[in-house]
Amino acid sequence: MQGKYDYWFSYHQHTSISNGLGYWEVMTKFEDYIDYAIKHHIPAVTSSEHGNVIMWIKRKELAEEANLKYVHSTEAYVTMNLDDKNRGYHTVLIAKNYDGVKEINRLSSASFNRKDGHFYYRPRILFDDLKETVSHGNIYVTTACLAGALSQTYKSVEEASVCKQWIKLASDYKDNVFLEVQPHIDKEQKDYNEFLTQVASAHGLKLIAANDVHALNPEHDRLRKIIKKGKKNSYDDDDKFELWCKTREEMVDIFREQGVLTEQEINDALDLTVEIANQVEEFELDKSHKYPHLYKNPEKEFQNRIKQGLKDRGILDLPKEQRQKYFDRVKYEYSVYKGNGAIDYMLSHEDILNAAKEHGIKFGYGRGSVSGSLIAYLCGQTEMDSIKYNLSFGRFMNPARISLADIDVDSWRPDQQWIQKWMLTNPKWHAASIITANTYGLKAAIKVIADGMDRYAGKPAYIQSIRNQIGDDGFIPEQLYEDHQQLIDDARKVVGVIDSFGRHAAGIVIDTNTIDDAMGIQTISGWDYPVTQVSMKEIDHFNWVKYDMLGLDNVGLISKTAELAGIKYPTPDSEFIDFNDEEVWTSMRENNIGIFQFEGDRAGKILKDLFSPQTLTRIKEKVPNVKYMDLLSLANGAMRPSGAGFIQAVTEGTFKDNGHPALNEFLAPTLGYLVYQEQLMEFLVKFCGFSEPESDLVRRGIGKLFAC
Repeated sequence: MQGKYDYWFSYHQHTSISNGLGYWEVMTKFEDYIDYAIKHHIPAVTSSEHGNVIMWIKRKELAEEANLKYVHSTEAYVTMNLDDKNRGYHTVLIAKNYDGVKEINRLSSASFNRKDGHFYYRPRILFDDLKETVSHGNIYVTTACLAGALSQTYKSVEEASVCKQWIKLASDYKDNVFLEVQPHIDKEQKDYNEFLTQVASAHGLKLIAANDVHALNPEHDRLRKIIKKGKKNSYDDDDKFELWCKTREEMVDIFREQGVLTEQEINDALDLTVEIANQVEEFELDKSHKYPHLYKNPEKEFQNRIKQGLKDRGILDLPKEQRQKYFDRVKYEYSVYKGNGAIDYMLSHEDILNAAKEHGIKFGYGRGSVSGSLIAYLCGQTEMDSIKYNLSFGRFMNPARISLADIDVDSWRPDQQWIQKWMLTNPKWHAASIITANTYGLKAAIKVIADGMDRYAGKPAYIQSIRNQIGDDGFIPEQLYEDHQQLIDDARKVVGVIDSFGRHAAGIVIDTNTIDDAMGIQTISGWDYPVTQVSMKEIDHFNWVKYDMLGLDNVGLISKTAELAGIKYPTPDSEFIDFNDEEVWTSMRENNIGIFQFEGDRAGKILKDLFSPQTLTRIKEKVPNVKYMDLLSLANGAMRPSGAGFIQAVTEGTFKDNGHPALNEFLAPTLGYLVYQEQLMEFLVKFCGFSEPESDLVRRGIGKLFAC
């Protein structure tokens, strides 16, 4: 007997994302399941991760790039009562539509709450909340594996009421809740399948087939067992089952061998998987800019702050002609902010800084391209006057910019913690730190494999000696490979597999709309605040707004030094600072400790050579009015990946003749070289006829090219 379809659809399967809750069990990646689906002509793909929906947007994009339907699912842990000290019954949830996606995300987000009892060793969903969600008709539910509610309660007199509640849920929603049968050749599984067939017959319920996939194939299964052995992980004898992808024919054969289900039941249970996938609705995600909306009239608020900034920064006291330069720049920048919809961002960002300043926190003077914005200077978001220092606004924002505004802020690390906590608990918006994935590189993969192999287990020094012979670029000496071929070959297959999750040290996403349903949030050990269940790239791609609050010890050092010296916190506008004080610059030759981005032996040598009397004399012969700050930019460029010839030219003060007087004059501050990004943009505008937005597109294109 054959079913309606020549394939089946696996809902209950995991990727290495499931490792993130602290129990390591999978080495297979989502891309592997995509390849499997394509190879076997299966038109959809999913993965139901243990207790989370982490990286679900990335999985959706990967599926759709392969022309497959993405099915949103998770294997949740469900508890009957939050006061119960249990780790929850395994339950697979499948979204029927986008409303179902948001409902699953919301349930997952709530399950991580460590304060109200949801989280107990694992993130738990409350049964009553699940029941309420099922009633909306937007999700499907399967009773999962031997760790599911029915399996854990059907033989227990004490748990009889729990079993009845789950059977009633399935009976009340027969088209949404299904009894999951698995084909393992195991007495416990066989007994459970017999019970499920009886319940299905008595209540008119549907059986659905699954295999609880934890590996792509037997090879992946072998490797995951090696790693689990090294980590000393085990769970209910799950390693005795064949937990890898199987074709429909293989599923039919093993169900037959199990000998519980009839041919009709086997094929109906497999057919149901396809019918559910067919009913799942495809959906598009909103890619519009998601700036937080905090003010009823943001334009008026922005205008008032700019006016106040003109007064506070002393612009209104300047001579008329000079004052007009500022007014013209403000008018242009304002039109760009308005055109790009970024006014709300600037307001929210300033609110964060103002709250911190009221707490006595000091900030860096302006990192990156924001220093090119005069309005940012007027609103206290940078201390760099872009008119005074001739800085380009176009790199930060221009009419052609399609990406979100992004301002990096430096503060002393203890202050950084205060700022982040203030942001994450502010009742005006929804906020979360951003998740990061910890994956295996080659050296880490060698250790995790070796720990589970008899030849190496219990010999950490031996394992480390092998790792020490591998270059940072992954180069493996030929003799080393010959001596440890199996270990190295296995380790290479584990590279890129997720081991655990953490949080981005600086990045926080903020939205005045809810994020527990739109992206999903969670908690992690050692951090008492929400963390997203989507990664930085997912956040960027779908235009949620992230705020980078970085920790920089230099800021604290400067602040405390100024406090002890009895002077104001220094800024570029401070009258007591002379940026051309030669004694300060040459002192960097003697000691580069504490100089931001210039600590380290290589940077110290570049500074020592560049600011030597011989080099400075040679430079001043060509550029008499050279600025030391421009030379520091040269040194910064030399420290980045660059040719030996360029480094030598910079440190020896050799001027590059570009064959054109105007170009030589333009590039004189940097010895004839195009060094930094604003300089590149200005070159394209002045010498190539580009508009400022066009020059920024070229700049970004070059940046992406060299990042590849």
